[in-house]
Amino acid sequence: MKFKIALMLLFFSFKISAQEQSQTKFNYKATYQLEYQEDSTDENSIKSEVGVLYLGDGHSQYSSLGQAIKDSLENMPNPETVRMDQYNQMTDFKYTIFKDYENSELVLAEKVFQYSFKYKQGLNQIDWEIQSETKEIIGFKVQKATGAFVGRNYEAWFAPELPFSDGPYKFSGLPGLILEISDLQNQYHFSLTSFQELEKSVSRILNLDDYKTVSQKELDQVRDDYNRDPIGTMQKAGIRFGWSEEDEAKQRKELTKKYKRRNNPIELP
Repeated sequence: MKFKIALMLLFFSFKISAQEQSQTKFNYKATYQLEYQEDSTDENSIKSEVGVLYLGDGHSQYSSLGQAIKDSLENMPNPETVRMDQYNQMTDFKYTIFKDYENSELVLAEKVFQYSFKYKQGLNQIDWEIQSETKEIIGFKVQKATGAFVGRNYEAWFAPELPFSDGPYKFSGLPGLILEISDLQNQYHFSLTSFQELEKSVSRILNLDDYKTVSQKELDQVRDDYNRDPIGTMQKAGIRFGWSEEDEAKQRKELTKKYKRRNNPIELP
């Protein structure tokens, strides 16, 4: 716990020189709580993570808080001084999503083991139907909208007074920031916990030129192959663990159980 707290403090205090950063600036931050059902066959397999959405003029960046910390630490002047394995398990969602409204483009970037990949797709993939129903979320008046996205039907609540056609994950396209969104089975539920204007703008850390462009199908397959057998993937890359046969078998069994539990992705096949 102390280690995680130290990492969070480091993340919020760490600065990178302007010369090393992209010119993309973010002036607002929306923080979300995500509750999700990891195993589609087990209603009690509920997990939670914090997500952060940075908003700027025509651009946004979304990731889990754990991934945002990881990205910051990897861009430190001496990242080798930090034990990456200690924070690598802070999140189950290891991607970062960039929305570019000027070019109507979305980029998802992710590192899978030693490899950096990205794929691009268009924005506003949901044909929203705006409803008349309203309510209040943490002081903001919000309006209901419904729509379907990659195998799930969603109910969203957006705030017209926050003029950002954006939201967590890939969700966008409404006339106001999405403060709450869930699929109708409530297996993925994002809810805003805070919205703030930043005293100092922050810059995008990741250099997307370092990521190889692939299709979404290709990246999904690489990720799935690694998650199915991470030990085998690392061994093929020359990494040795020094385990006994018994210890290795135990680790493989535990990882296989974890892989089988994670059978409920937000985007359904």
